[in-house]
Amino acid sequence: MAPLVWFVTGANTGFGLMLADLALSRGDTVIATARSLSKFPEYLTKKPNADLVETEVTASAASISRLVGAAVERHGRIDILVNNAGFGHFGSVEEVSEEESRYQFDVNFFGLLNFTRAVIPHMRKQGSGVIVQLSSGVGILGPQGAPIYTASKFAVEGLSEAMTHELKPFGIRVHVVEPGVFRTDFLKSIAHGENVSRHVEGYADMGTLLSTLHEKQPGNPEAGVQRIYEIATGTGLATGLEDQLRFPLGSDCYSMLEAKIRMLKETAEKAKSIALSTDY
Repeated sequence: MAPLVWFVTGANTGFGLMLADLALSRGDTVIATARSLSKFPEYLTKKPNADLVETEVTASAASISRLVGAAVERHGRIDILVNNAGFGHFGSVEEVSEEESRYQFDVNFFGLLNFTRAVIPHMRKQGSGVIVQLSSGVGILGPQGAPIYTASKFAVEGLSEAMTHELKPFGIRVHVVEPGVFRTDFLKSIAHGENVSRHVEGYADMGTLLSTLHEKQPGNPEAGVQRIYEIATGTGLATGLEDQLRFPLGSDCYSMLEAKIRMLKETAEKAKSIALSTDY
């Protein structure tokens, strides 16, 4: 397989950094973004095929478009976009403020949307491309204690599901990756009291609950990143699954998918008479 050009957002830590490392080890070029160049590990700055870019995922659509255009000028193309940047804010609907809610969507949805919209014209022009959206298990089934985070991931899922039909004629594939709970630093901020709203008596204390899970998550990040690489490249366990939209990762996420299927089946059965009673 010829060397590929990747564009990975939030590539200074977690899945993003590990995926960048893996792609670079295969001889590919990786355009990697972070909020600050100082956030990248020093070893990454010395890799010749690593193009490190400083930007906020919440930057304006125009500046993101210019950034992507400049990357295409430098490297000639972008084969794979991985919208990895994101975070989870926890708390009940009553606990999460409007400011916190909007920022959650600015990062997880509108940032992802702006990078996607910036890359699509270049992929259309070259007649090929892959867009990988990092969603979450909460994009399948909404858990207690994270309604705003869940809503942002549901938005990513809906966008991607509709978008895949539009882009397929141009040779552009769309995949949604839905990780469960993996042993990365995702919950580290929770353990330090960040990304959790003020607690209102009577609701589950998400800060305490999630901090106890940090460093005990069941998901193996190395295996997860390997699967993401294979999904994006159509290799390994993902061979022949180029038309597959959703990919749950982790046994916990797969259990959430099964629970959602049961829920939808039950809904279809119980609501059938009501649904069919409203046509002319």
